[in-house]
Amino acid sequence: MHPFVLTLHLQNTLHHGALRTGLTFVPTALAYGAVGLWRRHLPRRVRPLLVPGGFVLICAALLGIGLGLKDGGGGGWVLLASAGLGAGFGCAHSANLAAALASAHKEDAADASGLVVTVNQVGLVLGTSLFGALFLNGVATEGAGDGSRALWGSVLALTGAAALGGAIGVLRRRT
Repeated sequence: MHPFVLTLHLQNTLHHGALRTGLTFVPTALAYGAVGLWRRHLPRRVRPLLVPGGFVLICAALLGIGLGLKDGGGGGWVLLASAGLGAGFGCAHSANLAAALASAHKEDAADASGLVVTVNQVGLVLGTSLFGALFLNGVATEGAGDGSRALWGSVLALTGAAALGGAIGVLRRRT
């Protein structure tokens, strides 16, 4: 789930406090870090499967979070799906970054690193703008008190974006 959209939903729709909302992201961060470290210890033949597998896990976790919060629920199911989201990002994102930087020549390493960070930041800004606007437009349409349909619309859009990313990765791997 996009952090901006989830934060808005938890605080404005479900009326969670800042601490509870912030703690919702802990499983995502822990899983992302653990998988990012763990993936390097896998056999080389398995590593190419991490990116598409990560995107599949991201899609499943997004749907799990969306279903868990769809009717104002939450709790353990959402935390478990959040950990799955972090694991998926750890597989897909970490592997993509490592592959992008590993293919750069040593003399171009600084430029490649800067470019990767810049592209990542631009993606974060565009994602926050796009999915935040989608969610906020849905909330404005529904009314401030009920953001569950807006959340579900955002979940489906994010899942579609993750599925597209995974499909592009699989197609690119075949060529």
